[in-house]
Amino acid sequence: MKNSNLENAIADWKRHPELAEDSVIFPQSLITSTLAIDRRIFGTLIPKSRAAVEAAVLIANKHQIPLYPISTGHNWGYGSACPAQDGCVLVDLSKMKSLEFDSETGLLTVEPGVTQRQLDMYLKEKKYMYLVPVHGAGPDCSLVGNALERGYGITPYADHFGAVMSLEAVLPNGEIYRSMMEGLGGDEIDKAFKYGMGPYCDGLFSQGNFGIVTKMTIALAPKPERVEAFFFGVKKSDDLELAVEKVRQVLREVGAVTGSINLMNKHRMLSMSEPYPKDRVGDDGMIPDDILKKLMKRNQIMEWTGVGAIYGNKKVVKAVKGEIRRILRPVAKRLVFFTPEKVRLLYGVARALPVIREMHLVKILDSLNKSMQIFAGEPSEIALPLAYWRSGTIPTDGAPMNPDADGCGLIWYSPLLPMKPKLTRAFIEMVTKICIKYQMEPLITLTSISDRCWDSTIPILFDRQNSEEVARAHACYHELLDTGIASGFIPYRLGIQSMSLPSEKNAVPSFLQVVKKAVDPSNIMAPGRYGL
Repeated sequence: MKNSNLENAIADWKRHPELAEDSVIFPQSLITSTLAIDRRIFGTLIPKSRAAVEAAVLIANKHQIPLYPISTGHNWGYGSACPAQDGCVLVDLSKMKSLEFDSETGLLTVEPGVTQRQLDMYLKEKKYMYLVPVHGAGPDCSLVGNALERGYGITPYADHFGAVMSLEAVLPNGEIYRSMMEGLGGDEIDKAFKYGMGPYCDGLFSQGNFGIVTKMTIALAPKPERVEAFFFGVKKSDDLELAVEKVRQVLREVGAVTGSINLMNKHRMLSMSEPYPKDRVGDDGMIPDDILKKLMKRNQIMEWTGVGAIYGNKKVVKAVKGEIRRILRPVAKRLVFFTPEKVRLLYGVARALPVIREMHLVKILDSLNKSMQIFAGEPSEIALPLAYWRSGTIPTDGAPMNPDADGCGLIWYSPLLPMKPKLTRAFIEMVTKICIKYQMEPLITLTSISDRCWDSTIPILFDRQNSEEVARAHACYHELLDTGIASGFIPYRLGIQSMSLPSEKNAVPSFLQVVKKAVDPSNIMAPGRYGL
């Protein structure tokens, strides 16, 4: 790309009436992320409307300047606001905050800048009884961005892109993408029926680079009469296969009202319960078994912990609790049920009583109280401290956590695997062996996507200021990725460091390459995403 092209584009952007002076930010800069990977960008455009996005794209196309859209840039552990390649202009959509809600149908139409926090405040102010589609990345993440990355949560509509009913996007030539139904004047029914009429094309914009999504309609789950979370322990490592069978049975028999179920290993649970014991690690860089056992005993943690929630009226919840007790009885050594209200009461009492205020129990109840917020569809930072377990500084002034700015080192490895006991065991052994090889604690979560499939999330945590640790973390990730793919464990989502898919495997279908060339012949839209 010629410097004159960029200079001319900047001049055109600054002159355009839809792009205010403070919406065109240049010169070049270097941005980083929790991956400890830098990207050089030419500058940033901050449109405040769809018309401004159209103007930005038309000018970029005219001068052949690559663009990289972000919603809020809080894609922690996958690259955050960093483009897949150097040499792009960021299109920051965080100022686009329009929100419309149909309280009869539960259909929410939002722009990319709307966050969990903004939606939560809106629903509470209007007293609308619907759940926010929460997830672990925190209250200030974009609803649109998470859905487009196919993120998921633990509430009834756990698959966030699955809840996307329609979307609007600006294509690389500046045209507006809309569905056939909307083209026929069926705006309202288009929002109510996901697949529309004719070929389903909305999916091309999920994890894709075919345009910039400027508006999306999402179905919200209604808030039920009762939410009751359940927690169970699996005492012996040898019982993992039985636990997988029983979780699958729960999902098949009562999954319509339970949402997702998580299985977390002892290391993952400890990372939520205790500070990293930096001064007690062994010569091999790992937490010694005797220390691990002491911490497990202190926090009443077993080899595996299962977590889920039931949503429904009192009669449904009571009946489902009985079924869960019956199904899990052969494997669960401790099965307890809590409502958000009960936990909130226990936590308040514990904090008020001087005799137990300083006990470890209060810390456990605090963590449980924040976890219950997630189950109840309320945004929470409960999962964010994980990013700080090995490095970074948690803000003490009440400011929102920002793992990028706070110096955290985090890479997510997120493969899918069939919900089969033997394959689950093989996956756990693979992850544990590779993590130990690179002196990374194996923090393993298995989240049910259905009764057929797990998504596993493995956080690789490291000190971003330690170059040797950074190198080990990336080597660990790439060995997990390569070994997992060879074993059939394919990620549902990639970070920017691994989007250059191997051409010899023909991983990217030729159909997508043909569509990309037709829609974006100059390759200005997010070049390099998923090999496109």
